[in-house]
Amino acid sequence: MTASVLAVLLGTSLAACSGTRYGLPRDEAVGTWRSGDTRLELADDGTFEATAWPSEVQCSLDDDPRVDDPIDFSGTWMVDNEGTHRDLVLHPGDGACETSRITSDVRSDDGLARLCVHARGSLSGPAENFFTLYQGDPPETADPDRCLNY
Repeated sequence: MTASVLAVLLGTSLAACSGTRYGLPRDEAVGTWRSGDTRLELADDGTFEATAWPSEVQCSLDDDPRVDDPIDFSGTWMVDNEGTHRDLVLHPGDGACETSRITSDVRSDDGLARLCVHARGSLSGPAENFFTLYQGDPPETADPDRCLNY
């Protein structure tokens, strides 16, 4: 009896994850990604513009005085599906960030693509270490747990 229950639970959990697509082709990344006031515009020529980006999301170090300030910056971007599990990589230009690259994972399901960017420290919500941007219109209720790998 215990083996049957375990098989049902395992099958249910696998079915729940089976509709999720990981990664994305470069041409599907182009466009506008949003979360609240934050906008990330990825151009087809490999450049980007970030507006109202939270500096604590891979852009500042612990001792950076800008830690709570949203910033605007630009740079180049690439899709990196080879060798790493980071699907979208931003390279901020002109020293806008304390780091030379911002990495994110991409998850797509239910017709919605999301960039899952690891944040330094803790943000509000169940998946406290992710800042999530959505391609197109964000859902009415954000679900950062969809960034987790289970």
